Amino acid sequence: MLPTHAFTRLAQSCGTGLFALILAGCASQAIQPTQSSVPPAALHRFSTLQAVQSFALEAKLAVQYAGKGYTARLEWQHSPAQDSMRIFSPLGQQVALIERDAKQVTLTDQSGKIHQANDVSSLTEQLLGWRLPLTGLSQWILGSPHTTSPFQASYLEQGEPARLMQDQWQIDYDDYRQGSLQGVSLPLPHITRLQQQDVRLKLVIQHW
Repeated sequence: MLPTHAFTRLAQSCGTGLFALILAGCASQAIQPTQSSVPPAALHRFSTLQAVQSFALEAKLAVQYAGKGYTARLEWQHSPAQDSMRIFSPLGQQVALIERDAKQVTLTDQSGKIHQANDVSSLTEQLLGWRLPLTGLSQWILGSPHTTSPFQASYLEQGEPARLMQDQWQIDYDDYRQGSLQGVSLPLPHITRLQQQDVRLKLVIQHW
């Protein structure tokens, strides 16, 4: 579990210069400034969520990019060692299977052809037309920043993020609902919206 003070250092390391850089990269999004200090309730939440190493979820996914849009259903199994994500069309046909382990990232398309790349984001952009930030999403979907880059956030009264800014993604949380993962019980995001440039993703959790 990452100590609470590590999150404090991470938050403090996100200074004005970095935030200006993020804003410059996402100027079309009309992002509002957010607070840079992390309240104690949020620090406690982030530290608690470090105990959640694995999860499985089902969600509805809406994607908008380059003037296009579609909806899908998502099944995702995550652990530190690997990810398996299945994307289905509204009619239930599997559109893509994304798999990650310590050695490689692959995407199996609708015809069964296997594609490889160094990371999921570039692989999905190449084959699906939009970027899926899998590394950050495994924490963002829990309502927490990941620990490998600075972030900015605004918070609700009980410490849940209302908005995160990390890795040039803007993550907005429309709703939280009480949930339990690996013995950790706390409010978890029900609706999560992500935006980077022309890519917009919306996930509505159906089952954890």
